[in-house]
Amino acid sequence: MPSSKPTPTHLRLTPSSHEPVSLVIVDCLNGSRDRVSDFPHVLHESDASGHMLTLEFQLRNGQVAILQPTAGVNSILLNDTPLHSTILLPPGNNTYTLKIGHRLSVFQVNPSPAWPPDFNPAIWQIFQTPTGEILGEAPPSEIFNLVSSKGWNVEHCAVCPQGLDTGFHLNIIADALSAPFSMTAQPAGDKGKFLCPACWLRFDAGDVLSIAVHESLRNDPVLGTDNMLRFQPTRFNDVGQALDPMGLPCTEIACPHCRRPLPPGFLDLPHKIFSLIGAPSSGKSYLLAVLTKVLQDQLFRDFHLVFKDGDPSGNMLLNQMRTKLFSGMTPEECVLGKTAMEGATYERLPRLGKWVALPRPFVYILSDGKTKKSSDAAIIFYDNAGEHFEPGHNIDDSPGALHVASSSGILFLYDPTSNPRFRQRLADIPDPQLRQHGRADQQDSILAEMEIRVKKMLGMAPTDKIPVPIAILVGKCDVWQSLLNARELPNPVRDGKLDETIIHANSYRIRELLAELCPGLVAQAESLSSDVRYFAVSSLGHSPSPLEDGPNAGLLAPDPKKINPIGVAAPAYWLFNKAMPNVIPAWDEKP
Repeated sequence: MPSSKPTPTHLRLTPSSHEPVSLVIVDCLNGSRDRVSDFPHVLHESDASGHMLTLEFQLRNGQVAILQPTAGVNSILLNDTPLHSTILLPPGNNTYTLKIGHRLSVFQVNPSPAWPPDFNPAIWQIFQTPTGEILGEAPPSEIFNLVSSKGWNVEHCAVCPQGLDTGFHLNIIADALSAPFSMTAQPAGDKGKFLCPACWLRFDAGDVLSIAVHESLRNDPVLGTDNMLRFQPTRFNDVGQALDPMGLPCTEIACPHCRRPLPPGFLDLPHKIFSLIGAPSSGKSYLLAVLTKVLQDQLFRDFHLVFKDGDPSGNMLLNQMRTKLFSGMTPEECVLGKTAMEGATYERLPRLGKWVALPRPFVYILSDGKTKKSSDAAIIFYDNAGEHFEPGHNIDDSPGALHVASSSGILFLYDPTSNPRFRQRLADIPDPQLRQHGRADQQDSILAEMEIRVKKMLGMAPTDKIPVPIAILVGKCDVWQSLLNARELPNPVRDGKLDETIIHANSYRIRELLAELCPGLVAQAESLSSDVRYFAVSSLGHSPSPLEDGPNAGLLAPDPKKINPIGVAAPAYWLFNKAMPNVIPAWDEKP
């Protein structure tokens, strides 16, 4: 029968000189077991207010000592008693209870090989402290409901996981049992000034977490041992940098919800999300790699603006795709992989209590290059798997498309080579892109599904139109541009400004073609938003050829010597102007 309250040992046993001192710590809520033989050993946890608590175990003359914490004394309990001093713990089979913030642990110094016994952290026993009588069992989250429904006196109840023989007074650990064991304190709800570019939940500046620097602070309680500790700072140096629990200045911050590092300068710049959507295998990865390269060159030429990498670490994958495409020597070296839902451009992060796959944000800074930064902005792109918008996909289990509801503009990449009517009109053209199409054309269905989801997330009626501009990019125009009567589409940039008359005229010509060959796409796009423009683009500017051998045999690959993108900057210019007219100016006349 479990004891009502663990009793610290009074024995002062000296360990054998042949037996190294070790510590076994058991997390009662998630069942993890850690054997510690390297000292000092530091534990971290957040209290109910999100402030970081730190507890250190040291080795002193062959005995383990728990150091008095410098802050949060009442939130750190050893054997149900606040830790007000440094305590020496003699080795032996004495079990100690430890509460630090929301973490509930038991531990022994130099335990026997049989400790801890098998136990079940999912079911806890409730027992009466005066008599030791077991009253009942329940999951940790249901303990208080059971105690209340039975009318048991909380002051006389103790609890412990099923299988362990050491418990906690129930009234002392109420906050730990009511909080999710896998999460530390988080901001209240999805609200605040800032929007995380990874999980799309809101928070205020005061909620932001700092990322520890000292190597001993590796092991975040949520993200695991491969990640540095995230914490809410309480100490700062003379230049305003947060100090981690070991006193080192921190330069990185993290989202308080998903705990992913936030881009450099995140709190100082406005952020604009531009969502790239398209059917599976429509060429989104090629387009995004080409677009970021083209914008770097053409924004400076057309508007004297600097488009630069805003997060080199976070953008590493996209930068690698760009390098592969533009630095390859052979077609085999230029093949980009498909954006799979669980692929490299996705990462698993905690969101609202569960781990989900989310697309990596690719962050760039748009600046006029001057010292004043009033016109600077962070541009965020996403390479989203097309499967996220296929009908029937559960958005709650994999909410990778939620960024669309927060976007300043949507780029929908339409692949005309998957449309039977387009292929029929181009039957005389011997282009391999017209021969390779793996899926039935359901691109208008993807737009329809996106409309339903976005309006649901924004709380809009089905007949409403979203207040977000949509650029329909009709890709691979090097194949089908002859259907526009061989007339070139004029450049919409004139004397350092965007000419909306040209944008509108080009869009009208492309819309006429789409209305003839794929009217469902036009109808769906214009029911979603009242601000739609159509653009002819080609990421590669030439027809790729199938590879004849190697691991990618049969796949289409571009010739690096022929890459010459067509029209990819124009839709970005138009959306940038809509979101930031002070950065990308337009002529006053309207179409």
